[in-house]
Amino acid sequence: MKLDITKLTQAADRLLPTLSDRRHIAMISNYRRHALLEVSGRYEEILTPQMTVEEPEYWSHTVGGSINFKGMKAIHSLYKFLVDEDICVQMLENERLMVNDWGFSSFSTFQTFYPARYAMTQGVPVDDLDAVYIQTCDKAMFWHYDERNLLQNEIVWAGAPTYRKCPAAEVLTREECAALLAPLVDRAPVHGIAA
Repeated sequence: MKLDITKLTQAADRLLPTLSDRRHIAMISNYRRHALLEVSGRYEEILTPQMTVEEPEYWSHTVGGSINFKGMKAIHSLYKFLVDEDICVQMLENERLMVNDWGFSSFSTFQTFYPARYAMTQGVPVDDLDAVYIQTCDKAMFWHYDERNLLQNEIVWAGAPTYRKCPAAEVLTREECAALLAPLVDRAPVHGIAA
């Protein structure tokens, strides 16, 4: 069955109406908009003064080791790589969110779409170079925000991944996600700097 990418932010959508603290609302709104833009390949809109600090920092911890992306230039390069390699399409399932004054934590199962050429670099035995493979893994994320409610850093811990060949009818492309998510992005407020 094809994943419904319009449900990408359902955990944030459920949490937002229960929040009363303006800072918490701003951070979860930022996260929701960020996710919609990232999966759509619209990373330039994430790295704006309304959403992200001037010099953010990301950490990615996987079974293969840890990688640090420090500063706007490094993070811009990371997002460009994800779009250029066509690996920015991902779906979060069973996400659990908790927000506090420092930021939020999330735990979910990620389904990430990899073209065969990229799946091969991850050690996946590929039998069809035109196919798309899905990487599945659990991830815990911790996103910290500054006093202006701007994203300061992301720390992501990923469990051991599994891979499967995606039936052609179930493939989600970046272009398809961008079209389906555009109306949701347009309705997503930019809660950056607090009033």
